[in-house]
Amino acid sequence: MSNGSPTAYLLWAILACLFLAFFVYHLWSYDRFQCLRWNAGRQPGAFKRIMTYSYFLSVPLLVVFSVGMTVVKFREGFILMGDSKIIPRPATLWSLPHQHFLLGLSFIFSIAWSSEQVTHFEELAFWLFLLDQGPDKGEWFSSWEYRLWYCSCVSSVLGMPLTALIARHDLDTIDAWIFLVGALASTVTNVFFLYVLFRFPGFLRHVKSEGADPDVVVRLSTFYELNLVRMLFRFAATVPLLILAVDGIRGSHPINEKQFWADFLLMISAIGQFISSSITLLIFFPRSVTKEAGYRHKAPSTGTASLLPPVSPKFHSPNSSRPSPAFYVPASPPTTPGYPQPTTPGHPHTARSSVAGMEAFATGGEPAPGYIPSDVEIGRRKEEQEQDFDHPEPHGLVRRETVHGDGTSRIGITLPKRSPTRRFPSTSTLHPYVTSYTSPIDLIDLPQDSIPPRSA
Repeated sequence: MSNGSPTAYLLWAILACLFLAFFVYHLWSYDRFQCLRWNAGRQPGAFKRIMTYSYFLSVPLLVVFSVGMTVVKFREGFILMGDSKIIPRPATLWSLPHQHFLLGLSFIFSIAWSSEQVTHFEELAFWLFLLDQGPDKGEWFSSWEYRLWYCSCVSSVLGMPLTALIARHDLDTIDAWIFLVGALASTVTNVFFLYVLFRFPGFLRHVKSEGADPDVVVRLSTFYELNLVRMLFRFAATVPLLILAVDGIRGSHPINEKQFWADFLLMISAIGQFISSSITLLIFFPRSVTKEAGYRHKAPSTGTASLLPPVSPKFHSPNSSRPSPAFYVPASPPTTPGYPQPTTPGHPHTARSSVAGMEAFATGGEPAPGYIPSDVEIGRRKEEQEQDFDHPEPHGLVRRETVHGDGTSRIGITLPKRSPTRRFPSTSTLHPYVTSYTSPIDLIDLPQDSIPPRSA
């Protein structure tokens, strides 16, 4: 067993419990635990369920392992060596119940680590698939990257517990072998993921040039920024354990025998493990603050915008320099000889002298004697007699004053007209997984006709 002190494993337990609390809070804020449902996701199926539940399984298992190791370490305490050195009690000197408990915790830790490796392998394979996407790229489930992923998953799910099973007879080195196999696989995965991060800026520029949705571009940019930080902590989680493992299976143990370096490497690994896991949670289940706040984007108006309130109606004075309206219809019933009173009681606007009088009024002339225009005809005549006066303003704005036929006016600000431009290209070669991207584990169910055809 590694020479880690109870304090080092206490840090593991504290960080594991804090991560579990953040895990619960984030999923509640994300969709009220709807992602835990059996048919959750846009493409429910075996792949989505394996990715979701394998990641969820690793979190409580890490809590059980770290808390259990802390309790056992504190109960067994320390021993005094012949050279007056005080070290944690070796596992071979533990009580029999604690040795059985240690063996169970080793299996739990190996299963938790293999479950986390499933998500790391999928992320690597998925981005290798999308970085080489193009017109000849088919569906994810028929690609060689997908086959690489499930072969790696089978190797990890079987290999990690099998390592603990083989090394179960030597409790002093069981954790060293688990650390060696797990850290070696995770470190190799991290190294290959650096290739993904190296190519990602060019991929992101290609996505922007192809006119992807702004939300997709933001998610991809956030994914890239988070992974730059996450990779640092993923190396911090695996490299210290790899060092302890190599030192533990050698004949001499210069690192594990020094309490400072054993505790230091274990603590660095704990910090890297749970910070990188927190970032993974943000990537797999990304929250949208705008959607949670209930914000909906409003489409911009294509017409003119009135930026000033309407001016109260008023009549122009006779000395005004603006032209007076050519025709004005008073609000009260006419009493002049040109507007005789109707002869039909109760129907003031039904008196018509002739069809010729109506046609004369409609064409802009004076109404014929005995003809009373209707409200609709008067309104149409007002609209025809409106006059617009444009006054240039700074910054390309135009102040437009509209004088109506009844003498009233209205002032508004007209935005300058812009030539129509196309923001994005009319055609896009992006894969549907890119244009609908939300998370590496939440894929869209592609119709057969939406899959890019393979080139001959």
